[in-house]
Amino acid sequence: MVRRFVVLLVFAITISGDIGLFQDEGEEHTVTVDGFGSNIRFVPETLTINEGDSVRFLWSGQLLPHNAIEMDDLFNSGDAMRDVDYTFTFDYNQSGVYEFYCEPHRNLGMLGEITVLDVEQDNLSSEDGLETKTDDVVSENNSKINFNVLSILGLVILVFLYYRTRIDNITKI
Repeated sequence: MVRRFVVLLVFAITISGDIGLFQDEGEEHTVTVDGFGSNIRFVPETLTINEGDSVRFLWSGQLLPHNAIEMDDLFNSGDAMRDVDYTFTFDYNQSGVYEFYCEPHRNLGMLGEITVLDVEQDNLSSEDGLETKTDDVVSENNSKINFNVLSILGLVILVFLYYRTRIDNITKI
């Protein structure tokens, strides 16, 4: 009897899919290098992301070597090179504004800025009078987790009621 209950419980959890116990990975955003001479710049120069997102600094085949260093040394892609593929992930407690630069071209204005939004709050940004909700990733994940937890809980209750009914029927005999 107990074995059937355990089998049904495992089956219920299996068919309900991802139960949301693992935190989804954030999005990956890419920063590249564009321009020549005194017009060298990061693209995009400014970037707004959520906590948990990653920024990939990627360039290859450049005539000049580059790197990406955050002003307070939070991230550093290392020595300036022509081929760079460096990724930094902002943790869930690192909201804020981070300025970064290319060490050999800092005096030429090769600077960038990353704004990291706190995903635990309803962050609204305003551009040209339009409000854009920036925590869609969080609300989608929360609703996914809530649905899965509720579906598992419902299945457990149904299995419990099924076995309780069977036990009541057996004791009546």
